[in-house]
Amino acid sequence: MIEKVSGQRYYDYVRQHIYEPAGMARSGSLPEDQPVPDRSVGYIKPPDATTAVANTDWLPYRGTAAGGGYSTVGDLARFAVALLSHKLLSPDSTELPLSGKVKARPGAKYAYGFEDARDEGGNGWVGHGGGAPGMNGDLKIYPKSGYIVAVLANMDPLAAQRISEYLDPRFPSEK
Repeated sequence: MIEKVSGQRYYDYVRQHIYEPAGMARSGSLPEDQPVPDRSVGYIKPPDATTAVANTDWLPYRGTAAGGGYSTVGDLARFAVALLSHKLLSPDSTELPLSGKVKARPGAKYAYGFEDARDEGGNGWVGHGGGAPGMNGDLKIYPKSGYIVAVLANMDPLAAQRISEYLDPRFPSEK
């Protein structure tokens, strides 16, 4: 859809309209056979194995809109700041992906790509997490207090989510 509407290749559009305005210099979706400085290697522990092994044989050729890209916690934090400061979308358009529409689980709704775990007073977070064998990440943005939690792990899910879930109740609702 992005390519049809914009007339640009998906990867070019994301770089020009998200990564560059947000200052995300170390994020992308280059194919696995192209070198990327400091790109980490994920590790999985197969059933009945005693040690972890690199996940490179299980990776897709290239990240897509469904996942598989790479980033850093610094770049994810820059994304959150750019999103909340309306560098990426207008104020009205920013609310669309952040405001929950469908109940996802108790205490949270799903919006357009983001989970909304805020209460009626605006306390709580919006964010997105995900993973695959040998890698996972979680981004939680606390709009009311201004806190941002970005966690990346080169281990099987739910390593990153466990860290962000541990931190969540420890933040004050306001700075």
